[in-house]
Amino acid sequence: MFKKPITISVHATDELARARFAREVRAVLPEVKVVRRDEEGDVDFVLMGAGDHAAAATVRRLTRAGEAPVVLVADELGESELMAVSEYGVESVLWRPAITRRQLSRAVHSAAGCCPKAPVLTALV
Repeated sequence: MFKKPITISVHATDELARARFAREVRAVLPEVKVVRRDEEGDVDFVLMGAGDHAAAATVRRLTRAGEAPVVLVADELGESELMAVSEYGVESVLWRPAITRRQLSRAVHSAAGCCPKAPVLTALV
């Protein structure tokens, strides 16, 4: 039986960080396809650096559009920011400096509807 691969779209204000993250995803999750910037994926990943207001606007835009689940990959996220992204409807939040293969896999598959969802607030624990 042939299964369609899960596709993800990576959004970032820093093109180098976007390319690096896409390469890391391809290396650790070969079953996931990273699409080009102009293509839509099954799951949207947003990379957010400290004080990255453009990325915050991207999170708001994507969650309001509701076309694909959003996973936030943050360099730094305070309690108030975590509550805000939770209210926006972000599926998962990953802390970029400490992402493991398991966390990344679970975030992708959970957002795509392939496994049970964990509460967003426990994603950083």
